[in-house]
Amino acid sequence: MCESQECNPSPDPSPKRRGEEEKTLLLPLSASGRGLGGGVAIVLLASLGCVGKPAPPPAAAPAGTPVTVVRPVKKPITRVIEQPGTVEPTEETQLFAKLPGYVQTLGTDGDRRIDIGSRVKRGQELAVIAIPELEKEADQKASLVKQSRAEVEQAKKSLEAAAAGVGLAEATVAEAKAGLGRASALYTRWESESSRIAGLVRSGVIDAQTRDETLNQFRAAEATRAEATAKVASAEAAVLKAKADRDKAVADVTAAEARQEVAEAEVARLTELKKYTRVTAPFDGVVTRRAVSTGDFLSGNGKEGIFTVARLDPVRVVVQVPEADAGLVADGLPVKLTLQALGGPELTGTVARTSWSLSAGSRTLRAEVDVPNPDGKVRPGMYAYARISATFPEAWAVPAAAVGKAGDDAVVYFAANGKAVRTVVQPLRGDGQFTQLRRYKSAGATDWTDFTGTETLATPAATLTDGATVPASP
Repeated sequence: MCESQECNPSPDPSPKRRGEEEKTLLLPLSASGRGLGGGVAIVLLASLGCVGKPAPPPAAAPAGTPVTVVRPVKKPITRVIEQPGTVEPTEETQLFAKLPGYVQTLGTDGDRRIDIGSRVKRGQELAVIAIPELEKEADQKASLVKQSRAEVEQAKKSLEAAAAGVGLAEATVAEAKAGLGRASALYTRWESESSRIAGLVRSGVIDAQTRDETLNQFRAAEATRAEATAKVASAEAAVLKAKADRDKAVADVTAAEARQEVAEAEVARLTELKKYTRVTAPFDGVVTRRAVSTGDFLSGNGKEGIFTVARLDPVRVVVQVPEADAGLVADGLPVKLTLQALGGPELTGTVARTSWSLSAGSRTLRAEVDVPNPDGKVRPGMYAYARISATFPEAWAVPAAAVGKAGDDAVVYFAANGKAVRTVVQPLRGDGQFTQLRRYKSAGATDWTDFTGTETLATPAATLTDGATVPASP
C-alpha cells in the first residue's frame, strides 16, 4: 500500500553521507532564518507501514504530486457527528381500568367510535365502564350524609337547651342565696331578741311566757335559715348538673359533626371512584392501540391496557451517539435531520436533552431532538439521519493532509531551507479538512514548543519523506 520513497528505501548510504544527514535533521530552529528558518510546514504521512525504517536520502517529491507550504492559522473546528436516529412520540400513555366492570360504551371520534388512528383531545371520553353496585353504594352514602347533617342539627339544639338550663340553674342559685340572706337576717334578729327577753325574765321584768314565745320565734328563724342554706346547696348542685348536660351536648355536637365528615368523606371517595368509570385521553394525541369492545368485562387488576395514546406534537428524534463522540454532545447543539420517508427538505433543531450516562450494553449516549409536528406528517418509528455539529474553540490549525503518523507519534514536516524536516506534534482535534495543533518537539529537543503561526509546513505528507525537497517558504 505504501508508494513513497520511505516505504522503498534506497541502499544504505555511506557513513559520511549518514553523518551529513544527521546534521541536517538536527538543525535548530531560529528566528534569524538560520537552520529551519522562520517557518515550518506540516504534512500527513499516509502509510503506517513505514514506521521504524531508516530515512531515505534527500529526494524530491514524486512527479505529478504538488507539494505546497502553509502556515498555521487560528480557527475554530466544527465536528459533525452523523448518526441514524428513530422518531418517537413525546409521550405515550397506556390507559387501564382501575375498577372491575363492563364496557358500557366507547367514545366517538366525529361520526365513528374511538379506534386506532382516532385523534383525541385532552379529557375526551374514550370509554364508559358500568359498575351498578358502585352507583348504589354512592346513593347509600349520600343518604348517610343527610342523616348525619340532621343529627348535627339535633345535637346543636340540645346544646342550646343545655346552655339555657345552665342559666336557669344559676338563677335559681341566686334566688336561693337571696332567701338564705333573708333567713339569716331573721335568725339574727330573733337570736338577739331571745337573748334580751331571757335577761328580762331573769330580772323579773317580764314573765316566762313571753320568753318562751320569743324562743319559739328564734327556733323558727333558725329552721328557716337552715332551709334556705339547703336550697342554695340544691341550686348549686343543679348548676353543676346543667353545666355537665351542656358539656355533654357540646360533645354530642362534635361527635355528630365528625360522623357528618366521615359520611361526606365516603361520598367524596365514591365520587372520585366514579370518575374511573370514564376513561379519558390524558393529552391531545392519537390512539395507537385499542384492546376493548362494548360489553367486555374488565377485571380492574391494572394489567389489562385498554387504550394507548401517543402525543405527536412535538415528536422526538432519538440518536444513539457512540462513546467516542459522547463527550462532544451537549444540550443546545444544532442538529440537521433528514427523514427519508418524507423526501422533503432538511429539518433543523437542537439537542433538547441527553441521558448523560452511556448505555452499559451499547456504550452509546442517548440524545433527543424535539421536532414540531403540527400537521402530523412525522410519525413514530420513522427512520431519521441526524448530523450534530459541535464547534471547538480557536486553536492553531493546518490542513488535515499536513498531519501524519510515525509509529505512535503524530508528525508534520517543517520546511527549512527547501528541505522537509519531520517533527513530532501534539494534535488537538480535527474536522476532516483541518487539524488543530497544540505544540511540537524538534528533533533532538527535550521540551515542547507552542505553535506561534510563524512556522512553515509542507503538505501533503503522503508525498514527502524526511529531507525531501519542498518549495521555499511563502
